[in-house]
Amino acid sequence: MPLLAAAGPARAAEAEAALRMAAMDLARRAAAHVQAVGRPRALADFSRPDGGFVRGDDYVFCHAADGTVLAHGGNPALVGRNMMNARDPDGRRPTETLNRIGFTEGAGWYEFRWPNPVTRRIVDRVAFVMKVEDDLVCGAGYFRH
Repeated sequence: MPLLAAAGPARAAEAEAALRMAAMDLARRAAAHVQAVGRPRALADFSRPDGGFVRGDDYVFCHAADGTVLAHGGNPALVGRNMMNARDPDGRRPTETLNRIGFTEGAGWYEFRWPNPVTRRIVDRVAFVMKVEDDLVCGAGYFRH
């Protein structure tokens, strides 16, 4: 049974809302950081554990329009890789969908399965993504444990 559900429906909904707000705030803070310090420094900060945008298994990620990972606080080894066609265990293509949401809708949520950088297990990830520049989307999310 997921940890949130074990606490009861009302508490689970409250906890989920807090996680969603924290993810949205982290993504918005990342967008502001790009504007404040410039893209190169911001992207480097997002991928560094001590850059101020990684908290446990919560982190910022950024993609170019073609699906190339430009920053990834959970797995910096992904930076420079094109993940547009990468599939989760359920066959979904998270990068493609996150980019579509960010570039066409401006911002939004998406749920998929992804490796948790702390536990190394593949679990549900809920991510908020937003368009930051014409060719850049950034997001943050949380894992359901």
